[in-house]
Amino acid sequence: MYLMLIIFLVLLAYFVFFVSQFYNVFFKGYAPFISTDRETIKTILAASSISTPFIVYELGCGRARFLRIAEKIFPGLRLIGVENLASLYYLNWLRLKLSFSKIQLWKKDFLALNLQDADLIYCYLNNDTMKKLGDKFSKECRGGTQIVSRSFPIPQFIPEKVLNVKNKKIYFYKI
Repeated sequence: MYLMLIIFLVLLAYFVFFVSQFYNVFFKGYAPFISTDRETIKTILAASSISTPFIVYELGCGRARFLRIAEKIFPGLRLIGVENLASLYYLNWLRLKLSFSKIQLWKKDFLALNLQDADLIYCYLNNDTMKKLGDKFSKECRGGTQIVSRSFPIPQFIPEKVLNVKNKKIYFYKI
């Protein structure tokens, strides 16, 4: 009986996740849930100029893989993941609590969030969102803020450098 209930709840969670993904991608214009692989994240972190104290944001963090790897390599950083999709937020919140992570997870729309304290912002979103974020970064981010975008350039900015990792471009910007 309990096994059937657990299986039902797991299947229900997957169904809710996929329906919300479909709705958010096709009707709200959000980026689909696709994680960055560990090797690419390590390459990005090595190519970024990171020191402590340092505030790092991952916008649309999903499972916060970027932040979890950054936490292992640079334990003194303040790490903030921003996720608006409820199913991903709550699953990730639980995962971070169970692993005693110091990553802060916020369930918010990152377009409504003030990013003025960010030292580094990581994004793996889509073209439309990066265009909106470009305007936001120009208004809110202070000089020296690093922006890293996987696969999608910020049309308002010229990248400081571009890396090709696993046939995907990684764009590095400095405000």
